[in-house]
Amino acid sequence: MVGVPEEHINGHAFHMYHLTSPDGTVSFEFQHNVCGRSIYAEGAIDAALFLAKKIQSKADKKIYDMIDVLREGNMR
Repeated sequence: MVGVPEEHINGHAFHMYHLTSPDGTVSFEFQHNVCGRSIYAEGAIDAALFLAKKIQSKADKKIYDMIDVLREGNMR
């Protein structure tokens, strides 16, 4: 139905988003398709390395999200 390749049936993320203005005159759609799980594993490793660096530097901030990891720009 959405075109997920057979080899990625057990590990994929195909999503479509649809936004419509309150009066219905404007709509916006986008989708993202991820085949496999490796990108999530790589992101988890990047996040762990990011946190290790923050701990080592004794950073004052204690709560982070993935946006913080991406903004720092040190992904492998």
